Parts: sequence; C-alpha cells; structure tokens
Amino acid sequence: MARPLRVLLRRALLLSSALALLLMGGFFTLFSYDLEDTIFNRLVAVEAERQSGGRAAPPGLPVGMSVHRGHAALPPALARKLPPSLSRGEYEVATDGAGHFHVAVRPDAHGGEPLYVAFRVDTFTSTTGQLGRNAWLLLVSAALSLLAASGIAVVVARRVSRPLEQLVAALGEDAPEAEEDPGAVRELGTLRDALRERDARIQRLLERERQFNRDVSHELRTPLAVAQGAVELLERAPPRDVAAFARLRSAVLQMGLLTEGILWLARTPHPGERCELKAVSHEVVALYDGLRQSTVSVVVEAEGPVEAPVSAEVARVLLGNLVKNAFGYTRTGSVRVHVAPGLWSISDSGEGLGNVAPEHAGFGVGLSLVQRLAQRLGWSVTFTPLHPRGTRVELRWT
Repeated sequence: MARPLRVLLRRALLLSSALALLLMGGFFTLFSYDLEDTIFNRLVAVEAERQSGGRAAPPGLPVGMSVHRGHAALPPALARKLPPSLSRGEYEVATDGAGHFHVAVRPDAHGGEPLYVAFRVDTFTSTTGQLGRNAWLLLVSAALSLLAASGIAVVVARRVSRPLEQLVAALGEDAPEAEEDPGAVRELGTLRDALRERDARIQRLLERERQFNRDVSHELRTPLAVAQGAVELLERAPPRDVAAFARLRSAVLQMGLLTEGILWLARTPHPGERCELKAVSHEVVALYDGLRQSTVSVVVEAEGPVEAPVSAEVARVLLGNLVKNAFGYTRTGSVRVHVAPGLWSISDSGEGLGNVAPEHAGFGVGLSLVQRLAQRLGWSVTFTPLHPRGTRVELRWT
C-alpha cells in the first residue's frame, strides 16, 4: 500500500536519528572502557620502566600497586593466570576472586628473574558503575534528543512534501489558479507549468478530434439518409440491373457502418455490452460479398460460440472494415476468418502489406477507424505480411 511522502520522510528521519544515537552511545561506552585500560596500562608501564632502569622511585607506590621480582614472588592468584615465560608487555588479568589487575612484565636483560608490576584496579574502575548510576541521565538525554529529532523530522518532512502536495492540488481537475508561493521550489513550479501546458495541448487535440467527428457525422448523415431511402424505394420494384442495384445497396450499408464507427468514437462505452462474433462474422461476410471476386473463396472458422465485450454494432464496424479490405485487395485465392476466445483474425492471399501498387497505396479511413476503435476498447490490432503473398490481421482482447 502506498504511503504519503511526508510519512515516509518523517519515519526515515526518526530512524536515522535513533540509529545515530545508538551508535554514538555505543562508541562512547567503548571509548570509556578503552580509556580506562589505556590509563592503567600506562601507569604500570611507567613504574616497570622506572624499576627496571634502576631509577629512584618516588616515596611509596600508588594504592593497589605492587612490584615483584620473579614469577614465584607473584601472589598465587596472579601466578596461576600468568605463565612464567610471558614476554614483555602490559596485560589485563582477571583473577578468580582476588581482583582485577593490570600487570606490566619486563624480562631481565641479564637472564635473571623477570620484573612484574601489578596494579589492582577494582577500586579505580568506574565506567560500569557510572554508567549504571547515570543510566537515567542517559535515557533522558536520548529521549530529549529523539524528541528534538522528531520535531526536526516533522518540519523537514512538511517542508519537502508541501510543494509536491501543492503541485498535485494545482494539477487536479477544476483546481483554481493559485498564487505563486514565495517559498515554493522553483523546479516544481517549472514542472507544474510544463504539465499544464501539456494538458492544454492534449485537450486542444481532443477537442479538434471531437469536432472533426461531429462535422463528419453531420455531413454524412443527411446524404446517407437520402441514399437509404432511395434503396428502400428501389427494393419495392427492383431495377433490371440486379448487379448494379446490389452494389448500390452494399455501398449504402458500408457508408452506414463507417458513420456508425465515427459516431461511436465520440461516445462513452456502456459496460456489460457483449456480442457473439461468429454470427457477426457471417453477417459482415455476406454484407461485403459483392466485393469478392468469383475466383476468391471465403471460409469462416469458429471454435464454438465466442463472445466479445463489445456491442454488435461496434463489432460490425470493426470486422466489416477488415473484411471489406481483404475482399478489395484479393484477386484470387482465399480469405479465411478465424474466431477463437480472445482472438478474431482474417487472412487473405491478396497483395499484402507493402506490395500494393503505388496507385492503390493506402487502406483508406476504414483501417484507421479500426485502429482507433481498438485503442478505445483496449484491444490490440496487428497486421502481419504473409509469405509469399497476403496479410493476416489479428484483433485480441482480454
């Protein structure tokens, strides 16, 4: 589920602040322990250098520090933890019940007994105790830091997301023209103006297309009505030239389908419309049969009844223009219509795409109308050249 940008920014800033506090607290704790160990090691090292160099020691040793010559002189608890062959260096030793020590080891240069300087630091270590005693202070500090980070996160998130929210509101439908915000982001203002200009261009193009459809339908409606009336009158007393009359009737029907398709482009589709494509296919094949050459055979194949999510009127426009085109460009051979669930295709053995003579190039407004109708319906339409001749057109839907 998508979340608002402001929520995502606020959450990201809070998480980063909490992580930063956690890391800083961890580093501070490690640094405190390391500092203690460094100081204690330095104390025993200085004393060991003084003792091994024969320099005079100040009166008395620090409380808890002792000097031992030879491994046997060490307290038993330390002797058990420190092997006799230990090399030069400073070591941290935790004994079993005898305390916590830092020990400096200095082997004798002449092969004698090594020197040990031991410093019991139990009474001097305070990091753990201080951290425990001041835990409330650390928790309060962390809470105040997170509270301050929350306030900053809210301000930053609002500052970043507000221009985007204003942009969305400005681009919304029926949104009034807002005054320029002095604190607005310049790039977002440029983007808003570019989107508005693009929308205006699209609206102008759509309006020109709607106006064109209205003009075409208006110009075609009157002469088409006159032609249809004349055909109906002639049908009462058919003329002697039956072939010519059949061509006239077919042409009037074709004009009706074309007009219907142009008018439908300006309409809103009605949900739930369906039709049976096998019946429509037989209907349009019979309608345009006058365009078919006698040397061309036609076959309609169907995998049982196939319904498509479109009205029968629109299906007749789609299929009729494709059938008319196949009959018009096929001089010999066959035209095959195939109907299957989610697919309607027509294959012909005509001139094929790209092989049309220059004087006959172009498929007219019919195929352009098919493509526009398919796009409006959310269908796909593909034209595939066949070898050696012919074309296959496929309409697909889901």
